Order: sequence, then C-alpha cells, then structure tokens
Amino acid sequence: MKINLANVAFTDRPTLLAADGEFTAVAFRYSTGVAALKVSNRRGSFTILPWMGQMIWRCDFDGRELAMKSIYDEPKDCKESYSESYGCFLMHCGLTAMGNPSPEDTHIGHAELPVARYQDAYLEFGRDRVGEYVAVGGSYRHDLCFTYNYVFSPRVVLRKGAAKIEVSATARNEKDIPFEYYYLCHVNHRPVDGSRIVESPLKRPPIINREVPDGYYKPWGDATNRFLDELERDYTRQSLVGAKGESYRPEIVNCYFHKPDRNGWAIVKQVYPKKAGGVFVRYRPSELPYATRWIARTEDEDAMGMCLPATSEHKGRLFCQAHKEQRYLAPGKSFSVHIETGIL
Repeated sequence: MKINLANVAFTDRPTLLAADGEFTAVAFRYSTGVAALKVSNRRGSFTILPWMGQMIWRCDFDGRELAMKSIYDEPKDCKESYSESYGCFLMHCGLTAMGNPSPEDTHIGHAELPVARYQDAYLEFGRDRVGEYVAVGGSYRHDLCFTYNYVFSPRVVLRKGAAKIEVSATARNEKDIPFEYYYLCHVNHRPVDGSRIVESPLKRPPIINREVPDGYYKPWGDATNRFLDELERDYTRQSLVGAKGESYRPEIVNCYFHKPDRNGWAIVKQVYPKKAGGVFVRYRPSELPYATRWIARTEDEDAMGMCLPATSEHKGRLFCQAHKEQRYLAPGKSFSVHIETGIL
C-alpha cells in the first residue's frame, strides 16, 4: 500500500496517518513549521522531514536516541544551507558538489541535497522476500538550463522487529549531456565514552586531515593539532572514544578505505563499553569508496560520524576535480547507493 503525502495535510497536532500491525506513521509539524513524519515499529522509530531534504532528524531504538547532540532541538526551515539548523541523524549530500567549499569554490557546504525541496513524498507498507516493512521515500528534481537536470529519489525502510534502517537512493541524469556528480551519506551517531570503533579491514592507511580553522579559539585548536600529531603517528588512537588526550574541537575529518566482505559490504561499529551493545554503519565500497570519519566533540555539538560513505573526499568541488575524484553519469543513466545503520 502506497500513500502519496501532501504537505498541507501536516498540522501542529500529531495525526496518525496509517497503522499496520506493529507499524505506525504519525504526521506533525515542529513549532518551527517544518513538516515531519514519525515512523515506528515495536523497537523504535525514525523521524523524517519529507519535504526538506528527506533528512532524518531523529532515530531511536530500544530506548536510546542515536542522533548527535546539537543546539537545535527542532529543525528550522532552512532557506539556503543545512548549517542553519544542523543536528540531524542522517542527511543526503551532493550532487553538484561535495563537502566544504574552498575559498575559490562557488557552492554551499555539501551542496543542494541536504535541504532540497522535494516535489513528491510517499509512505509505503509492504512485504518483500525479507519480510514486512514500512518505507518513506520521494523525488527531488534539480535543474538548470543548459547545465544539469537530475532526479534524486531516496528511500528509508524500517522492517518488522528491526532496530535498524535501510537507506537507499537513486539518481537519474535527465539531461542530454553527461552529469558530473558527487554524493555523501552523512550519518551522525552520538559518541559514548569508553566505546571502541571496530571496522572492516582497511585497503590502505587513512587520510589524516589538518583542518583546524585559522582564528579558532587557540587553546582548543592547539589541543586538536596535538591530537592530530598523534593520529599521524598512529591512526588507531582514534579507535577509543573518550580516550585521554583526544580533542575534536571544532572537529576532525579523516578518510578511511575499507575492504568489502564476500557479499560486498563493509561495516564500521561503535561498540559500547561493558557489553552494552553499540551502533553501526554498513555500506558498499563499490558504490561509495570513501568512508569519511567526522567527529565533533564540543559542549554544543557531540557527533560520532564514524562512517560517512561517499564518492569522494569532502574538500570541495575544485579539490575533487583537481584530484580526479568526480564521477560522471551519462544521459539517461542512473546510479544507486545502499546504506544500513542502527543498533548492533
């Protein structure tokens, strides 16, 4: 059963849109006016913003909120960039550019997808070879005369009794010329001190980036640079969360390269201390070969982006072009990506 959603149907008062067995879908608006859909099973829920980036604002399973800590309890109606209201659990990034723009770049941070205005959104209940599920998806068209014209269609699946979500996305080039594209799936778990990052074997050592902004508060910046010195000597120092001497102010962004298993998947886990479980991100390196690791630990932002699968590094369009990390999609052709995340 597929239900096409209408933005005007979302009101300040939470409304049960549909229910099927253990699944429910509740529509509401935050006090900021942003429409949201909370989709639940008996283990937990995810809250998605159907018309603003199809961003997953919150995600909880087994009584634990997974999303990063930020200064924003509710999403704002972002006009230009996700940074106007950053604190989500997951957002799609790209497609016309990648990551943080250099001073010479002309694109905004992570380009248009994080707060894209979707033309279509839907809720779906069904059963496939794996079992019963509820899904949310939609389509966003981004076009500019003589330049590009693509349709991006993400989908989030929550299965019966599961404590994880399956995220996929497909993009199709509708233009009559090749489309240069970039993509990153920004998954923002919350750090738990004492945890360990456990991951698939690496194909090669990670890229350790030194990106403390000029003019940043010097005591914190100096501490982060000292920690980066340690990581350059031994990158495994980053595997213990909350270790003595770590510093992620304002952030550290490194890049990992994992070997896939026999089924084509790689995994990165934050394993909680004292056998208390953990969380994971699973992805296909053949689709997204760059596993960006973004960690920020300040009083206002506390985020464990232990694996942000991507087609390239995060340093802006011009950097990617100079290092031949851009990809091209032929007219009429599509590409797809697949990510899973949730409780171990």
